[in-house]
Parts: sequence; structure tokens; C-alpha cells
Amino acid sequence: MSATGEDWERWGETTGVRERVQKLVEKHRHAPKTTAGKYLAKKRIELARELEAGQIIYLDTKHWVNLCHVLVQSPKLDPAYNDILASLEMLRQKGRICCPVSSALFWELMRQSDTFTRQRTARIMDFLSGGVCLQNWLDLAKAEFGRHICRTFHIEGTEEATFPTWTKVGYWAGEHLFEFRDDAARDSALMETVYIDLHWEMTCEEYQAMPDWIPTPDAFSAAWVAGSEEAKSRLAALGRGFPDLVRDRRRQLLSALRGNLSSMYALCRGLQGSPADHVAAVLDPIYEGRDPKALPSLEVVAGLDAAIVLDTARRVEANDMEDYLHAAQALPYCDALFCDNFMAHKLRNKPLEFGKVYQTEIGSRPEEILAYLKTLS
Repeated sequence: MSATGEDWERWGETTGVRERVQKLVEKHRHAPKTTAGKYLAKKRIELARELEAGQIIYLDTKHWVNLCHVLVQSPKLDPAYNDILASLEMLRQKGRICCPVSSALFWELMRQSDTFTRQRTARIMDFLSGGVCLQNWLDLAKAEFGRHICRTFHIEGTEEATFPTWTKVGYWAGEHLFEFRDDAARDSALMETVYIDLHWEMTCEEYQAMPDWIPTPDAFSAAWVAGSEEAKSRLAALGRGFPDLVRDRRRQLLSALRGNLSSMYALCRGLQGSPADHVAAVLDPIYEGRDPKALPSLEVVAGLDAAIVLDTARRVEANDMEDYLHAAQALPYCDALFCDNFMAHKLRNKPLEFGKVYQTEIGSRPEEILAYLKTLS
């Protein structure tokens, strides 16, 4: 059943959206005029600078659920998480850490059918993250690709404002600006900046309570799982090893993302050489894996998929792609990643050894989380 106007009215009253809009309008009426794009870029830069001060710790859904068990005193509570939550809260209050959320975390949060538990999970996410969110995977890949092109050709303009890694939870699905197209509206530019602030300040708790939440099928993930199973069959027939397999997966991913990444080639306009030369210079290090930091969100997904396909004792599962995305978003940008046992083993060990590649602490067990947090106290 779709939400009614009354449902949205109740949500607006609960969150105080109307009053916040009024306050933001007054704030921006007296602020220097700016475009929505420049205003959002400024907020990105400020956020990136804030994150430089502390350690960034990514917890996958398993660990957030265990923290929520502490909050609600669930029978499923693991006593070790009492200490983990206490340490995280203390370090967060001191400004020593940030535990960002991501699109993958938000999708999994919304699958919790119990609204009370989902709300409590969202609240602890809000506190430990401060609303900080990684860009969704597609936008992150575009930003990485843009930065890679700029590094390859020594083009200036690779700052966070242009190619952002971080955003806020109100933009978990992407930083989409809203254009007020009514030419008669004198305050259209003002309302565009109000729209940005409203989303920038939105919390997990507010977002998860929105009426009309409808999860959309992820055709990309479904196709990737099917492709992984097909690759596993080919591997058994041809006897191919990890280097060949991961190269194939990189190519398949780049092919699937071509439409999203192609606009970045506009950065090459005016440079010496032909477009074919530019494409080769940009793509060859990615195809061959010579620079795993060139497009890390793609490299992590391709590497994990190849490593799991090689594990003939295990079938590729539908939720594997979500685990890939947790790792792909977090590994290159966080100081520590805590996931499940299987994923931690794959990420840390050969043939991937991503902890060494990206200088990220990787763990899974509660005692590993506590040991890491003690180093920050």
C-alpha cells in the first residue's frame, strides 16, 4: 500500500522538516549568493577536512546488528559487544573515530522488518557516523576514474570538491541536486541551497522512517552473480588461474560501467595525442592490475569475485555482491574494516592481500575489534 498525504504529514511533523526548511530559508536569505554546485562542493571539502582528524572505522551490517542487540538488550546479545559499544562511544565523543555508513549498509538496514530494531540501529549509526556516508559505488567509481585521469595526465583539479569520496547519509543514493525550474521564482537559487542543507543534515533515523520505501531490484548484482557462476564453470573447463580470471572480471566490470565513466574522458580535451592514446593510457593500468589504486572500487570487486570463483567448494551467492560493495567502498578509504569471517579471510590472504595493498586493518571477530580500539584509546 502506498503512503498517503497523512503519512507524509506525520513524517514531516516527527522530523520537524517544515520548521527546518523555514530556518534554512532565513539563513540563506542573508548569506552570500552562490550556485548549488559551488555550495555542495564547499560542503564536500569541509567534510573531508573534518575526517582527516580521526580514524575511520567501517563496520559491516553484522557488527551494527550486534551493537543494536546491546541497545535493546536482545537475548541474542554477545557480551563482547557491550565493551565494543562502550569503546566506540567513548572514542566518538572524543572525536577520535568516525564509523561511516554506506549505500550497502543502508540497503541492509531497510531490510530489517522490525521497525523498533531498525530505528535503534539507525540511531547508533547516526551517533557513531555523525551522518558521514561513503559515496555510492557507481559515483565512487566515477570519482576514482576522474582522479586517475587527472593523475595520469597531470591535470589539476583532483580535490574532493570535484571527485568526492564522502557525502552525508541524506545523499546515500547519490548527490542529486534539485532544480527549481519556475523562471518566475526569484528564490530558486536560494531553495536549491536549502535543498542541499536539508539532505546534508538528514539522519539515518529520519530516512529509514520515510513513507513509501520500496526496495528496487538490483539487476546489476543479479547479472554479476550469474556471470560469476558462468565463470566458475569455464574455469573448471579451461583450468585458468587467478591472474587471467581477475583480468576478465576487470574487463567485464569496465564494460558494464562504460556508460557511467565515459563522461570523464572530457578531462582529456586539449591534451596532446589522440583519443585512442588517451583511452589506452587510462585503461591499460586498470586492465592489467598494474595500479590497484587507480580504480580501487572496481579492483576490490573484481579481485574478490575472482578469488571466490576460484573457491570451488563454495557457490557464489546473491548477497556476495553486497559484501563486495562493503569492501569496495571501505577498503581504500577507511583505516579499518570489520566484516564477517569468510570475507576477512579472503581480503587478508593470498591472492588478494588487500590489507597490505590499501594499508587497512581487516578483522571480523569481536576481540579483533576490541584490540584495534585499544590502540586508539
